[in-house]
Amino acid sequence: MRILSIIGQVSLLASLFIMLGLEFSFPITGIPSAFMLLCTLTISFLTGVIGLAVGFTYSFKSGVVKAEFIALMGACIIPIALVQVTLGLQNISFAEVNDLATNVENPPMFNQSRDRRILDRDTSVFWESFLRIKHSVKSHPNLQTAVVSLDCETAARKVHLTFHYLGWLRSFSDSTANSIEARASWAIGRRVNDFLVRLTPSGKNVCMIDLRSASRHDRRDLGVNLLLLDRFMDRFTLEFIK
Repeated sequence: MRILSIIGQVSLLASLFIMLGLEFSFPITGIPSAFMLLCTLTISFLTGVIGLAVGFTYSFKSGVVKAEFIALMGACIIPIALVQVTLGLQNISFAEVNDLATNVENPPMFNQSRDRRILDRDTSVFWESFLRIKHSVKSHPNLQTAVVSLDCETAARKVHLTFHYLGWLRSFSDSTANSIEARASWAIGRRVNDFLVRLTPSGKNVCMIDLRSASRHDRRDLGVNLLLLDRFMDRFTLEFIK
């Protein structure tokens, strides 16, 4: 019991501390916070499940002690439940991806070079072999260039409305509104990814839309860029049919 309690408290506190670090953007170091959060969440969840099973079947000295133990084990499950609601555990991926686009043959280009956009170039040696990957623009598994029956000026307004709804701040936009960039973030954490929407006219009242989402590091993105592209397209589709 004591061992489960110690493991549960340590993993729970570590998970909450890392979540706060992501939310308030603590100084970026060589430690991959998102990956560490996933590890502590897993430990906390497994401890909570095992602890609850033991708590309901084991005979304690008093009902108060049993209630406190069950409450602690139940609390160990809460952080991973929060991540499931905000991010979705099914979206976590260890694929070698950190830059995703709907068109890899002619990917949308960011206003700034990759070297200028990357925030933490160094990964500690401990994580180097596993998390660090060679950069390349990968294709979204389901989305391709979207063709909509709108002029690009109208489509651009709907892009801005989509960014506003998602809470993504616009970073760059050229004078013709053909390239619109934003700082995209998933629900937990203010650390952002670079997101780009390219609008290309294709005939009268027809606009071709390409998307790109890139991490600001050289590590696996754990599925975040795929999630951001899907969230944008889901919301943009709703704006389009209004």
